[in-house]
Amino acid sequence: KDSLYVITTGTGAPLPDEGRAGPQTIVIAGDQFLVFDAGPGSTHKMEVIPLEVGDVDALFLTHYHSDHIGDIGELMLKRWATTGNDQPLPIYGPPGVEEVVAGFEAAYLLDVGYRVAHHGEEAMPPSGAGGDVHMFDLGSDLMSSDVVYQRGDIEVIAFNVDHTPVLPAVGYRVNYKGKSVVITGDTIYTESLIHHAMGADVMISEALN
Repeated sequence: KDSLYVITTGTGAPLPDEGRAGPQTIVIAGDQFLVFDAGPGSTHKMEVIPLEVGDVDALFLTHYHSDHIGDIGELMLKRWATTGNDQPLPIYGPPGVEEVVAGFEAAYLLDVGYRVAHHGEEAMPPSGAGGDVHMFDLGSDLMSSDVVYQRGDIEVIAFNVDHTPVLPAVGYRVNYKGKSVVITGDTIYTESLIHHAMGADVMISEALN
């Protein structure tokens, strides 16, 4: 219960690689199952590990490049369909998250209806489909950060990074019982990343050569 687990379920890039799904990092702390980004193919990777997709507590997005968001629809669907969750997936992100999630919900709207009709509302409550958006705004100050999620001993801090011309773009630091992991998202070398990664036990740093 005191352990902080970090699992990379997607370490790919926009360039094709048959051995890698799109970017995704999973953090398991106590009873919390947190997912960071949802690159193409990452939900399938999560399932074949196997991890129980229905147990995901929240999704956090670093920015809105397609290789980081391409599997949001599948993650929302599988979390609902595999265990009959009656609450939508909480999704956290900087400004723009509302439009992104609404787009995936629109694309999956017909499919949601088909599945409810096939399995019945008891097995697949319509209230559990889609996402529950939690938008946070760190403003334009590169050193800005804020606690965006707190459950018991776990807290998630979002901080600005520099992924010009992509704006906004954030990284995350997860703290749990004296342990920390930092997930950079896409960024160049910045004082913001140095500051927010200081003292962390593990840093998942995205890089593309």
